[in-house]
Amino acid sequence: MKKYIKISAYLILAFIVAFIIYVMMFFNSQTDTKILKLEGYVFDESTKKPIERVKVIINNDRYEDDFGNNNHDEYLGHDKIELFTDSNGYYSTSIDKSAFLWIDFYKEGYRNTRENGKYSKEIMSYKTYISKQKY
Repeated sequence: MKKYIKISAYLILAFIVAFIIYVMMFFNSQTDTKILKLEGYVFDESTKKPIERVKVIINNDRYEDDFGNNNHDEYLGHDKIELFTDSNGYYSTSIDKSAFLWIDFYKEGYRNTRENGKYSKEIMSYKTYISKQKY
């Protein structure tokens, strides 16, 4: 009987430790990434050549609002960053805090394109191909 009590105690202890680790990992993953570097290239889908002067709009959601309040259940802060690609189709920016972002691309003569949302990490790189509009 003592053997079963000892095994049960070890199982309960293991469960408690696993639960604590899970909670710590959850809250760690539900925080804003600090100082995120975002970069990418935009190419023509048919020619595979870089496109310059593409308007890049980065939509950034964060758990922390502009006043320092945090909520790990919903996004309180939102930033919209507007850039243009250079002659190599390259764009880059640095973002102070980010939890989730998506990117829209606009260029006259091309279809509006969106990179689907992704959870933020310290370095994010994209290679986006946009197609010409058909009239």
